[in-house]
Amino acid sequence: MVTPPVRNSRRLLLIVWIFVGIVVGLLVFAYYSIGLMSAARAYVGGEGLWSKAQKDAVLSLSRYVADQKPLDYQAFQEALKVNLGDRQARLELEKTDPDFNLAYNGFLQGRNHPNDIDGMMRLYRSFRTVPDLSKVIAVWKAADAQIDAMIALGEKIHDTVQGPGLNDSDRRNFQAQLAQINAQVTPLEDEFSFTLGDISRRSKSILRFIMILMATVLVVVAYGVSRRILQQNEHDHQVLLESENQLRSTLQLAPLPIILVSLPGNQISYANERALAQFNTKAEDLGALNAQDFYVKPEDRDRVMEALQQHGSVRDWEVQLKDQQGLVFWALLSCQRLALGGRECILTAINNIDERKRVQEELRHRAFHDELTGLPNRAMFMDSLSRTLHRAERKQGSFSILFIDLDRFKSVNDNYGHTVGDLLLQAVAMRVRMCVREGDLVARLGGDEFVVLVEADHQQDEVAHIAKKLQTVLEPIHTLGEHRLQVTASIGISSYPQDGTELDVLLRNADSAMYRVKEDGRNNFQFHSG
Repeated sequence: MVTPPVRNSRRLLLIVWIFVGIVVGLLVFAYYSIGLMSAARAYVGGEGLWSKAQKDAVLSLSRYVADQKPLDYQAFQEALKVNLGDRQARLELEKTDPDFNLAYNGFLQGRNHPNDIDGMMRLYRSFRTVPDLSKVIAVWKAADAQIDAMIALGEKIHDTVQGPGLNDSDRRNFQAQLAQINAQVTPLEDEFSFTLGDISRRSKSILRFIMILMATVLVVVAYGVSRRILQQNEHDHQVLLESENQLRSTLQLAPLPIILVSLPGNQISYANERALAQFNTKAEDLGALNAQDFYVKPEDRDRVMEALQQHGSVRDWEVQLKDQQGLVFWALLSCQRLALGGRECILTAINNIDERKRVQEELRHRAFHDELTGLPNRAMFMDSLSRTLHRAERKQGSFSILFIDLDRFKSVNDNYGHTVGDLLLQAVAMRVRMCVREGDLVARLGGDEFVVLVEADHQQDEVAHIAKKLQTVLEPIHTLGEHRLQVTASIGISSYPQDGTELDVLLRNADSAMYRVKEDGRNNFQFHSG
């Protein structure tokens, strides 16, 4: 017996709204989940900034003890602003009626990205009493005492320098206290990072499970609707065609591009409007299109088909697809094998994530590159230096660090303005980068300080040749608009293993050698000498 068309229409309308409700619920949940995960990732990144600032503070204060230069003490105070800013934000958010502007400024002082701060505050206020997150906060609070101890030690050192001055006994004592504070902070940083990372991973697994569950419900509903309609109208061909049209109308409401692929030929039998727009094609051309031709990499296509054969579905697989004109884009692919109207098909949902991938790559580039010169920044340099050190330890190799500081750069800013100063830094970066070999790393640490990491084994005279080459390439006139400037540089050199076997020691020794060049008249280079 055929179900009356009116009853079918009402049933289909109800099913359509259920389908739309599930889709909307999935989107709302995905939006909220992505916000939470972004905030969690921001805290992970913030921990890295906090840890880096603490280590920079230790390094600057250690240099201050060694050479008593006011700039090192200023660098120590500047680095601690990051830690104190994060603390200010945390203390404000723990209040019953917090000042969110004050908390925002605290996180901003902690060098967190402005776009992440609102999410970080919401996550903290909403979940700070959750056991796992409260454990992270407890570790964060435990580090306050060490930061306060470092501040007090810095003030004591500064008072001694301003007063009677430091003797050798004072230096050893202060360095020992500083090392003790650093040793107490490091385990807290590791525990904070590990716990937060563990929370992030478990949260991601839970969210993924819920998303898969909701997506599965969505596919099952679509599958159930399709099968029920076809079963109810199998004796009436006209009603069957009407049911298929209703299903297509349902899929047309989906917020993502959706296609139906007929097996075994993989011909596209249906695509909603979003899919037609995504693949830049027309409905009348679908019959000639094979779904396999839209994959950029054949191995991705084979992997998806193998998973469908084994498991019947795939969920949120990242693949590269291309449209009819060959335009490539990244997509999250979800597929489900099903029987529709007696035919075996694959229901495929496509989520274009090109913008998300672009943002991720842009954020990664910003995190590890200097915005002004495009060179690797301090974070990327320290990471590369760490990996180079480990390789040298394993292979008993060597490498050198050339610490470059422009002579009298401050006078350029004072006389010509910061715009000209920035142009000069860009010109210097370009010359240094073109001067070194492909395997060497050039980075800007900040201000007018550059560094070159020469990884290959070299004798001292070969490293000296590189330093002379750098000085030679920097000396010619720099034409910057209407200004013609000539700059020189002071270069300090330290080498592994003779000048140290630890990152901080090697960098500090190269820095010290550079300062000796400054004291001896600038425009030269010098190797570290114990």
